[in-house]
Amino acid sequence: MLLFSKERWLQCGEAFSIAFGILARFAPIEVRVMNPEVCASCSFDCRDRDGECINCYECLDLTDDRDCEWNLRHFAVGLLRDEKVSLSMAAFVILMLATVTFDGFTATPLFGSLESNLFALVPFIGEWRITVIDTLGLALFPTLFLVVYLFVCRLMVVTSRTNLAVGEMARAFVFSLVPIALAYHLAHYFSYLLIQGQLIVPLLSDPFGFGWDLFGTASYRINIAVVGARFAWFVAVGSIVLGHIIAVYLAHVIALRNLKEPTTALRSQYPMLGLMVGYTVISLWIIAQPIVESSTGG
Repeated sequence: MLLFSKERWLQCGEAFSIAFGILARFAPIEVRVMNPEVCASCSFDCRDRDGECINCYECLDLTDDRDCEWNLRHFAVGLLRDEKVSLSMAAFVILMLATVTFDGFTATPLFGSLESNLFALVPFIGEWRITVIDTLGLALFPTLFLVVYLFVCRLMVVTSRTNLAVGEMARAFVFSLVPIALAYHLAHYFSYLLIQGQLIVPLLSDPFGFGWDLFGTASYRINIAVVGARFAWFVAVGSIVLGHIIAVYLAHVIALRNLKEPTTALRSQYPMLGLMVGYTVISLWIIAQPIVESSTGG
């Protein structure tokens, strides 16, 4: 922040700020700067093609309450903003999708088997074998996701017979994948939130570990029965399916906006639909694996 300014670092360099900013596009709340003169002083090209400035850090610092509005909007509307999307932003969205998928994949029996086989093949690395194998997997997953996404975008160009380049197509549609990332985050971490999240109860009474018991909850122990496997599975399935339905809808709206002709837009969506259905199947398979494995072992 000292080198590049607070606003520029938060908007372009700080990974968690960028990630939460992307997820916030799905949210039903926005802050809109109404005065174009404020945006003229902003170092970002913050106004989109519709002339709207939404959730811009710098403009919010430059303006007062008279020139900004807190608005309610429909969920996911922020993902449909007509704006320029950089290649780095498109790659970052793919990275968000790939890393959480890899995190889930590491819990499957298939990954355990692959890890064991690779462990035996690289004895020369010594005690670093697991770290190297997992790091390579973490690097390969985003690369694979990016290659598949670009291939699908190439198919979209071919099926729609448009003059758009593959890179333009990829940037235009990448935010339609955000509901999938949100849905998979919810599905993957829902049980963790409800079970490990109970630790807040004893921490309320002893936040600093000094042995306090301010509210009589310091002795509380986690109840793992608070969420059953069946309930967690239905939540996971429901969120993944709903997230993909929203993603398909957003992609269709973006196609109509960019390709104009309804028939052309519809043809472009067949490859994207195939990608989303395929990822739905993979996501459900990953979510099911630990449950299937544990039930088999029992």
